[in-house]
Amino acid sequence: MANIAVWVGIDVSKTTLDVYIRPIGKAWKIANTQVEIAGLVEQLKTYDLNLIVLEATGGLETEVVIQLQAALLPVAVINPRQGRDFAKATGKLAKTDAIDAQILAHFGEALKPQLLAIESEQARQLGELISRRRQLVEMQTAEKNRQTRARGRALADIEAHLEYLAKRLDSLNQEIDELTQNNTQWIAQVNLLKTTPGIGTVISTTLVSDLPELGKLTAKQISRLVGVAPINHDSGLHKGKRMISGGRAHVRATLYMGAVVAMRHNPVIKSFYQRLVERGKSKKLALTACVRKMLVILNAMVRDNLPWHIPPSGQPISP
Repeated sequence: MANIAVWVGIDVSKTTLDVYIRPIGKAWKIANTQVEIAGLVEQLKTYDLNLIVLEATGGLETEVVIQLQAALLPVAVINPRQGRDFAKATGKLAKTDAIDAQILAHFGEALKPQLLAIESEQARQLGELISRRRQLVEMQTAEKNRQTRARGRALADIEAHLEYLAKRLDSLNQEIDELTQNNTQWIAQVNLLKTTPGIGTVISTTLVSDLPELGKLTAKQISRLVGVAPINHDSGLHKGKRMISGGRAHVRATLYMGAVVAMRHNPVIKSFYQRLVERGKSKKLALTACVRKMLVILNAMVRDNLPWHIPPSGQPISP
């Protein structure tokens, strides 16, 4: 086994993991538990591994990724849409957990996706807290929408829940701030990003936690990664509408909030937005362009370790 280089696909569900090793064709299923995963890791360590490929499944893959990375095994986590599109492209239309594991192993061999960066335990905790904060904000928004239509006891219950959510958010914000303050690299990046008008603690900590590639990629690469790069839809003489697609939705949503604030308080983003609207661009398209521009500037700031500034020429930091 040691002299055969292999690719591994692991299909993750709530209770089980389907494993497939290519090209030797070995396949088996285990329970999605810490103990079973530990046994799987020991088995995989006996192979000459090129890559282990999994799909992002809303956190169900977290335990197996943690244990694989702790063993220093090569892991890539892809968007589920990528796996399904690859399956269709290779003529595999049937879908079962076992088949999906085979497809993931084939995907790894054919397309060689980028290795997942190893996160520290602190970084993982910060990401989980930020994710939990996002969930509470969504609950808060939903309850506020219900509040406008509720009466009597239902209204009283909603107001009590909103009060509870506000307290939990305050507590979470304090935990996020404490965790950030305890890491010198994080706090330096957070403080650097916060020099940008429109970027506050929530957005900067989200970027530090969920976009560790910031400052390490080109402007085009970081835009594609987040999903704010316009994609062409042209064929022959037909010129299709440019649209954004894919990427890290939660990072993109957080940046949208920052762009909305920046359009009022950040002179560069404000003037950029106004120019686009004056040229006939829709407000939605102009806002998306502002998100991309702000992301590119933030990427350059982290890359060059420079705070926000506007040079005498009136142009922002070079992307």
